[in-house]
Amino acid sequence: MNIAPETYVPSVRWRMGEYQALFRLPDTAKERVVPFIVIPEIEFDFDEWTPKKTMQEHVQPFAKRYKQKWGNRPAWIDVHPNVQSELMSDGRLPIAYVFDELDQDNKAVPAVSLGAPVNIVAAVRAIVASDGRGVAIRLRLEHLMKPTAGAAVQALMKAVSALPSQTDLIIDLGAPNYEPYNDFANALIAALGTLGDVSIFRSYVMLGCAYPETVPLNKPGGNLVRHDWNFFKTFVAKLSPKERVPNYGDYTIVNPEFTPRDMRLIKSGGKVVYTSNGDWFIRKGGAFRDNPSQMHDHCAFILSSGKFRGSGFSDGDRFIELCAKKQVGPSNQPFWKQVAINHHIMHVLEDISTLGAVP
Repeated sequence: MNIAPETYVPSVRWRMGEYQALFRLPDTAKERVVPFIVIPEIEFDFDEWTPKKTMQEHVQPFAKRYKQKWGNRPAWIDVHPNVQSELMSDGRLPIAYVFDELDQDNKAVPAVSLGAPVNIVAAVRAIVASDGRGVAIRLRLEHLMKPTAGAAVQALMKAVSALPSQTDLIIDLGAPNYEPYNDFANALIAALGTLGDVSIFRSYVMLGCAYPETVPLNKPGGNLVRHDWNFFKTFVAKLSPKERVPNYGDYTIVNPEFTPRDMRLIKSGGKVVYTSNGDWFIRKGGAFRDNPSQMHDHCAFILSSGKFRGSGFSDGDRFIELCAKKQVGPSNQPFWKQVAINHHIMHVLEDISTLGAVP
């Protein structure tokens, strides 16, 4: 799909906290956001020691919920590699099922990764032929660093029958060690050079993550550097005037390696993650389920920190203020992910606009 230079690409797993964060954005923000949506792995029932749902139960609600939460706005849709080859009850692959079920007037585009199994490539080829909306090709960092990356991209485009003008190139850095920024930027620019002229692609996006799988902060919290955003500014500054600037994307506040854990064994702390200029400001307490009311104090601290943007900045900020004033309850932990991601998206949109990293 053709996207504007100031479009932000958040990579989100299609779970409640993430899709509700998208849903609660104002329409003006939604116009500047094209999410990279991943249908995640099936959650595991550790009591019964079995997946909580069948693949059919897991994927079947997606099309209806996508329309409810994102309407007919554009997005890229992928399926987590650990479940992409599982079968629906009628034998279809999840990616094929999803695009068969979506309304014909939707603007979603299928995504396929370099190195995807042949059955996935064949399914995406069929979607491209049927829908005519093209494809997104995702290159992870390990793919990009191979000297054959350019040839592999060309081969995959041919396999799904897409021209470069129908192809969105997604460079997925995952969660690398970004430092030192200059060295990593130089290495990345050299690797990207093996792809040839990236201006031939319809869209060009760089995804990255600096949010850790486990937050390395003790109570009462502190700051974590947003290395992905800070690095992106360094990377863009090193490009020559003739080189194409990718659209910025990130994994919001969810590490790409995160997997749900056995909550019988873990008492995760109550916390508020608040995206700020160049870092995440995190207020952290004891086990949430032992003391949910701690969230009132965490929110009050955010309000008094000098970093709070005001209740009108985002729906997440509105709830933080209401919780600080004890006008709403502390809700549950998945809801606080929604609050954090909703605020994060609004902050990144401002980053992209105000800092001028993307011309």
